[in-house]
Amino acid sequence: MLFALCLPRMDSAAAVVEPPAPDVVIPAPSSQYDLDYRLRFLPADGRVLVTATVRQPRYLLREVRFRFDPGRYRDFGGDGQLDIDGKQLRWRPPDDGGSLRFSVLLDHQRRGGGFDSLMRKDWALFRGDDLFPPAAVTALKGAHAKARLHLAGPEGWSFVTAYPRLRKSSQWYRIDWPDRRFDRPVGWMAAGRLGVRREEIAGRKVAIAGPTGQGVRRLDMLAFLNWNLPALTLVFPGFPDRLLLVSAGDPMWRGGLSGPRSLFLHADRPLISANGTSTLLHELVHVAQDYRAARGEDWIVEAIAEYYTLEIMHRSGTLTRQRRDRGFARLEQWAERSKGLEGDHSTGARTAKGVTVMRALDAELRRRTKGRYSLDDVARTLAEQGAEVSIERLREISAQLAGGPLAALSDEQLARK
Repeated sequence: MLFALCLPRMDSAAAVVEPPAPDVVIPAPSSQYDLDYRLRFLPADGRVLVTATVRQPRYLLREVRFRFDPGRYRDFGGDGQLDIDGKQLRWRPPDDGGSLRFSVLLDHQRRGGGFDSLMRKDWALFRGDDLFPPAAVTALKGAHAKARLHLAGPEGWSFVTAYPRLRKSSQWYRIDWPDRRFDRPVGWMAAGRLGVRREEIAGRKVAIAGPTGQGVRRLDMLAFLNWNLPALTLVFPGFPDRLLLVSAGDPMWRGGLSGPRSLFLHADRPLISANGTSTLLHELVHVAQDYRAARGEDWIVEAIAEYYTLEIMHRSGTLTRQRRDRGFARLEQWAERSKGLEGDHSTGARTAKGVTVMRALDAELRRRTKGRYSLDDVARTLAEQGAEVSIERLREISAQLAGGPLAALSDEQLARK
């Protein structure tokens, strides 16, 4: 924080300063600055033009820094001081604000095939994270952004985000993340010639969006959410009040991917798999969790999500008890192929092994507390606290509920899993 001390010039006689009248309010200097994001889609070029504009009453936002992929980000320009060193950008806007401009090649293919960001002639599916990377900022202490997002493209294109419009017919959206001082437009979005279905489910505003002609089963997904979202929000009452689900067919990645208040599901992905689990519900649990795993312990986050795909569908009546138990039995068989739980990316057998840990933890909690607590209370507490998830954190919360350490999470038991 910068301070300036100004003293009045004193003549030989002391100056008399009149205090303000009691009913006069002297407003404090504003600590809020305006931050506008403008995205213009150019499908003929495969590019999106990005402009971030800052307007501030005084020098609140001092510097913005982020890393970028030179293969996708280019054409940088801006007001004030702009320095680019390899993959690192540093922008110092003028005292009263200014604009940073660049373009992004939207298409991005995952390792192993399939795109998680794609623009075609008539549509685009992407995450806002792809267009404005995570940034580190230097700002006056207490300064925070009031952010908006504007989307524009060819004639006939429409846009869907998980953010509320400022007005019904406006293309401006309000970006507000209370836990962040520099808000970015993160999460999944859809643009182009779209089919959209909207509904309110469990008190949440839900939208299913996808390009026309892509075989997106919008009503099937809404029906699935009507069955299962109420049961999910009982476990995670902090589930976002708005949810966007976007979908398309090939060459998009043939799976599901969650984001803040949003998720993607490939149009050909079954709502319920042959083993009784559900990619859609798995990603919905990730939306509800809204936390990250500590390094090497991704299995905890993934196992909780996979556990609840079966448990929530049983509670909602989507699956009978027999089919739920059969699904857990198949995961136990799959878990035997895993060589351990630790790893930065938990998939397949490792996640299945983690589900066996969660089942054992749930059973022990219920037994130790005579049914007062269960895994629901652990998962809910993790989501409410939002801290990085580790085995130590899992043990701490579980022990607080049970009144002592639990055997299901002991080193000996985890080594056997």
